[in-house]
Amino acid sequence: MGKGEQTLFEKLETELEKETEEELSTSGEGWRYMRRVRIGIIAATTFFVTIFFPLNRSLYQQLSVGAEWQQESLVAEANFPIYKPKIQYESEVRLAREQATPIFVPGNDGESALSTLRLIGEALARGEASDPAQIQRVTGFSAENLARLFALPETRRVQKMQHILQRCSALQAMAYKQGFIDILRSSVKTSDIILRRSPTVEEVVPASQLFDSALYRSAFEQMARQDFDELERSLASDLMPKLSYPNIAFSPAFTQEAQNLAAESVPKTLGMVRRGETIIAKGETISLMALNKLRSSEFTRFLYYSEYQSLGSFAANLLHAALIYSLLLVYLYIIRKRLFYDNAQLGGLSAAFVVVAFLAWLVSVIPSPLPLQYFVMIPAFSMLIAIVYDSRTTSITTIALALLAAAIRGRDYEIALAMVVAGTFAGYTVRDLRSRTQLFKSISFIMLGYTVAAAMFAIKYSTPIGALGLQLGFAALSAVLSPLATFGALYLLERMFKITSDLLLVEYDNVNHPLLTELNEKAPGTYQHTLMVARLAESAALAIDANPILVKVGALFHDIGKVRKAEYFVENQINIANKHDKIAPHKSAAIIRQHVQEGLQLAQHYKLPQRIIDFIPMHHGTMLIRYFYVKALDEAAAKSLPGKEIIVNADDFRYLGPRPNSKETGILMLADAVEAVSHVIDTNDRDELEEAIDKIFEERFADKQLEECDLTMREMSLIRESFVKNLLGTGHQRVKYKPIPKEEHRDEVGDAAE
Repeated sequence: MGKGEQTLFEKLETELEKETEEELSTSGEGWRYMRRVRIGIIAATTFFVTIFFPLNRSLYQQLSVGAEWQQESLVAEANFPIYKPKIQYESEVRLAREQATPIFVPGNDGESALSTLRLIGEALARGEASDPAQIQRVTGFSAENLARLFALPETRRVQKMQHILQRCSALQAMAYKQGFIDILRSSVKTSDIILRRSPTVEEVVPASQLFDSALYRSAFEQMARQDFDELERSLASDLMPKLSYPNIAFSPAFTQEAQNLAAESVPKTLGMVRRGETIIAKGETISLMALNKLRSSEFTRFLYYSEYQSLGSFAANLLHAALIYSLLLVYLYIIRKRLFYDNAQLGGLSAAFVVVAFLAWLVSVIPSPLPLQYFVMIPAFSMLIAIVYDSRTTSITTIALALLAAAIRGRDYEIALAMVVAGTFAGYTVRDLRSRTQLFKSISFIMLGYTVAAAMFAIKYSTPIGALGLQLGFAALSAVLSPLATFGALYLLERMFKITSDLLLVEYDNVNHPLLTELNEKAPGTYQHTLMVARLAESAALAIDANPILVKVGALFHDIGKVRKAEYFVENQINIANKHDKIAPHKSAAIIRQHVQEGLQLAQHYKLPQRIIDFIPMHHGTMLIRYFYVKALDEAAAKSLPGKEIIVNADDFRYLGPRPNSKETGILMLADAVEAVSHVIDTNDRDELEEAIDKIFEERFADKQLEECDLTMREMSLIRESFVKNLLGTGHQRVKYKPIPKEEHRDEVGDAAE
């Protein structure tokens, strides 16, 4: 045989793969199975993930001081400046603005106060102290105080007014000399202010000697208490509003100019790197200066080639996103074809990529020294995928999501490893989900994954205890939020999209369900058969690591259609004749086959989840109803005449299917047949039991009933052994006890003994 020729087995395998792909790609109707919708989902996911990749972010952004430079030694290709980190530069600019000296200008309000004092002095000099109206106009004294003042003799009145004028003028002169500003002194953050008297004349005034409205009032009141009597204090109180005017005004415009100038004077660089200089050597510990050099070298390249880098960066990011996304797509196409061709399932997994990309971008752009990367919460997605899909899909998706988060954050290997470990642990904890209280187990395992990864990097890079504690604190918060987010999202998905999780399946693992109660009442033989099949199927599922709760619940409901005509099934024919003895084989087969359709109707009426409904038609697949087919053949042979042979169509005696399409439905098909045959053989004889089970397996294989359920030969062997162990001895004999002697006889025995 030539090297390039395929063996017969390879040809058959290739043909089977093509048939399976064609069947899957056209297995449904509507948007869920349309190829253009699938292409649209893939294209949209790749695009939306790409836009969260930074176009021009430094490749060295996620490096930290104290880490080891693991790449080759880096030598400067040209001279370039060492730029300060953005946070440092912005902090220095902010500090420079705050420390810029505020600028004031002479205020016109001071003239009003001086004018008032001048008018009072002139009025006294002209002898107008005897004119109440003139005095009130100039001073603003109240009518009451004015009356009290004019009740004094004129000489005494003039003395008091001169005394008030003298002391107020002295205080005003001192305040104006030191500087009376129009804002609160506490708002001046610098030790000095600049008084700009003209465009060319400026004066530096110490802020400590300035007066403001509060300080002026305090000085005025202290002066009044010390130098004035009660009447003078009252008069001075009336006069103060006309005197408390500042003579220096704050200039926002001039101050803004000064702040801008101060900000512009802050240097952006820390020095220069010369061409040929080693920026960092391989294996060297990254220092703060080395980190600044690394980031500056890339920023310099961006400045020179920015017009080419944007388009190139986007193309590179698109390819980067596509490569990571392809990890999932290739896996689904090869291993999980049904998920790949189901646009709803593919869309759900693809949505996880977009959300993780957004979260990774969000925690990267928020300027915070806190370890916000733990809020990407990939473990939450791992748990949700493990519950809704399966373990292997969870593993590959977790790895892809962690790589995506690391890529968007800029080569963040630390968070990638932490998310892979924590996500894997999280998916493991919900693998056999039975109760929502398992979230506590999930929290513990997620925290364990984060702690192991963080501790390892802390030891490697000598991370301070305080920084490690902060990381573990945020990791603990993420560990608590992830299960809560998972179960919250799961609740919504179950209700909105009719998704059946294992948690929801647990609610149907209940023999008190109305359908099962009715089955027990109307078809007790079928009910007992159902319980035995459920036990066999669950044990087999555990043996091959399939989903035990799914196959158990499916087994409980697989024969519910028999409640409609229970008396036509042999297990329910207790103390009654077999009704099939009086009807034709074709009609008998139709009645037997009808229990599948009636079971589907009951399941839909009681709104059973689709994952459970699938077991009803698939536990028989397209098997031949052998007993009545053989009976029909015998009758046809007996009635056939020479040359007029009666033909019996085997398709008339087959179930409508479909065939089992999962390991769980395949297990149920086998368990159902094995339990039925266990009633006609000696289950104490292992050889006879194994022979009967092997025959059932061979018949299903020969009839191609198990082609679509992915059961391997090793798994079939484990299932067979599980059936044997569970059935062996179920028909064992018990000791036959002798009857208790009658009362009279026992008395006679007793008398004899005496």
